[in-house]
Amino acid sequence: MKFLFQTFILLIKTILLLINLNLYFQNMKIKLIDSHAHLDKDSSSEYFFNIIKNSIDNNISSILAINTKISEFDKLYNLVKDYKSIWCSIGEHPCNINKNNIPSKKLILSKINDKVIGIGETGIDLYYTKNEINSQFEAFNNHIEASAETGLPLIIHLRNSEQELMNLLQNKNKQKKLNVVMHCFTGSYELLKKCLDNDFYISISGIITFKKSYELQDIVKKIPLNRLLLETDSPFLAPVPKRGKKNEPSYLIYTAEYLSSLLNIDFIELSSKTNDNFYNLFTKAIKYERIIYED
Repeated sequence: MKFLFQTFILLIKTILLLINLNLYFQNMKIKLIDSHAHLDKDSSSEYFFNIIKNSIDNNISSILAINTKISEFDKLYNLVKDYKSIWCSIGEHPCNINKNNIPSKKLILSKINDKVIGIGETGIDLYYTKNEINSQFEAFNNHIEASAETGLPLIIHLRNSEQELMNLLQNKNKQKKLNVVMHCFTGSYELLKKCLDNDFYISISGIITFKKSYELQDIVKKIPLNRLLLETDSPFLAPVPKRGKKNEPSYLIYTAEYLSSLLNIDFIELSSKTNDNFYNLFTKAIKYERIIYED
C-alpha cells in the first residue's frame, strides 16, 4: 500500500512538472539549444524527420549536429543543409583514430563550409584505445591547429585522459587563445578549475539527471552560468525520465529542468543564458527563433 501511494505521488509530481513545463513553453516561448547531437546515427530518413518534428514541437530552436567520422561528413551535411539553425561540426572522434587514420589539418580545413561552426568531436580517449595514444595526440593536435587557424571552437571529448589532454590544450592555449567546449562534462573538480581558468565552456548532458551522479551534481553547482551549455549527446544518454530510450534533442527539456532546479535558478533564465553562451562561443552560427526547412 505504501508503495502504491509513493508511486501515485510520483505520478502526480511528474504530471504537474509536465504541465508546468508546457505552460512555460506556451506562455513564455522558451527556446532551448542542443549544442551536441549525433543526428546521423540512424540511416532512416523517417527517423530523422521525426526527430526534427519533435524538436520543433518542443521548442528546440537550434541543434549542433556532431561529426565523428570525416569520411561520413558529406552524409551529415546533406542531412542538415536545408535546415536553418541546424549546424554541423567537422572532426574525427578519438576512438576512430589509429596509425592508418590520422586526419591532417589540411583535410579538416577542406571540409569547412557555411554550415560548419565547430571542430570536433575531437580529444583523447584512453579508456578504449590506450595503444593508440601517439596517433590520438597527433590527430588531436591537427584539430587544434585547424581550430586556431579558423577560430572555430574545439568540441572536446575526454575519457581517462584528464592530465594528458589538458597539458596539451593548456600549452596550445597559451600560444594562441582557443575557443573550447568540454562536451558531456563528467570530470573532477580539479579539471573544472583548469577549464574555467582557461575560459573554456562546459556542456552538461542528461547524465546530470542520473540517480548516481551526485558527485557530478555537486561539481556542476560550481560552474558559472556564463560558461554553461546544454546538450543531449543523442541518441545516447537519455535523461530521466526517458532513460533507457533512444535520446533525441526534444528531450533536452528534462536536462534543462533538472539543472534549473539543481542550480536554484529560474528555468527561463537558464534557457536564455545557455542560449547566449552558445552564440557567444559559436559565433559563426546565425540566430533563428526556430528550426526552418528551406529547400
